[in-house]
Amino acid sequence: MDFNYSEMQQMLLDSAAKLIADNYGLENIRRQRTIAGGLNQRNWTQFAELGWLALPIAEEAGGLGGGLEDVVVLSTMLGRGLAVEPYVSSVVIGGHMLAALPDGEVRSALLGGIAVGDTRIALAHGEPGERYGDAGVRETKAINSGNGYSLSGKKMLVFDAPSATHLIVSATLEDDSLGLFLVPKDAAGIDEESYALIDGAAASDLFLEQVKVDADALIARAAAAGSLLAEAQDRATIALMAQAVGAMEACNDVCAAYIKERKQFGQPIGKFQALQHIMADMFVATHQARSILYYALAHAEGPAESRAAAISTAKLLVGTSAQTVSRSGIQLHGGYGVTDEYIVSHYFRRLMSLEKHFGDIDHHMRRLATHMFDRAAA
Repeated sequence: MDFNYSEMQQMLLDSAAKLIADNYGLENIRRQRTIAGGLNQRNWTQFAELGWLALPIAEEAGGLGGGLEDVVVLSTMLGRGLAVEPYVSSVVIGGHMLAALPDGEVRSALLGGIAVGDTRIALAHGEPGERYGDAGVRETKAINSGNGYSLSGKKMLVFDAPSATHLIVSATLEDDSLGLFLVPKDAAGIDEESYALIDGAAASDLFLEQVKVDADALIARAAAAGSLLAEAQDRATIALMAQAVGAMEACNDVCAAYIKERKQFGQPIGKFQALQHIMADMFVATHQARSILYYALAHAEGPAESRAAAISTAKLLVGTSAQTVSRSGIQLHGGYGVTDEYIVSHYFRRLMSLEKHFGDIDHHMRRLATHMFDRAAA
């Protein structure tokens, strides 16, 4: 892996740094929680104008044809700015899954819509009573109905659903295999309960009652559906880990500046050795997280088993590093570090939320242990 930025990646970094500086100050971040649906349309439009939404979309569909490495470069900057726009749901997950559709006008229109910001996707996969479903059989059912299907079931904690125009719904087909369906968000039979998350993002619980879709709404089925879902979730996990790394780096910068300015006993508190040790631990944890992110990225296109193991390993370390950095950042600021008026509290909330996306530390520890047990048994 080449760790040097390409010309396009450097342009991405420069444009992202400027946008973050202009649009993601503390007051903007606090205001995010008041936006209905969690989507700041002004920022989303700028994402599209800068080409960020087109980044990993194929050139023939109106995209830039970039790779996951480019998405990671951008995502670290989005993490620094605490951006909660539905970039991962729409571009990383939606762009990857809709690319599996047959070549034609429908595929081109959907991918082109993502690239310009008009089409926003939310993955409706998790269900009540489970902790982080990977690609198993769903309680949501897809029954043959006329020339298409009828979908019924419940989906919980669907990230970015309030602002989505389309849903990708996982369901069990009549032959007990997995199916993935593209469903318009405004389709008859969908009831939605939306809510804000602690970091200003938004999610929904969805209730599907005999939602009718055409046969061509089926994106993939059986083993192909399971593989596509796993690939999309793993790619999303890498992008969100990159956001976590960016948030950790920014949190370090905030804390380093604060302990130079805050004075106790007539001197900056940064001169106290105990606080220097805390900052050193935060620095090491952040660099370990970036290193393991690169490890996961290097395995992103590999065989499914090695990819899953690498990503679970990275999710473990990034999650524990995020806890070290965010909790230490609060400690360095004292009791008022948890208040809304200090940006370190927003890094704490965002990192806490990111740790839960697509499997928390415990989930990935179990997934990694299962992988290692299976390898030993083989």
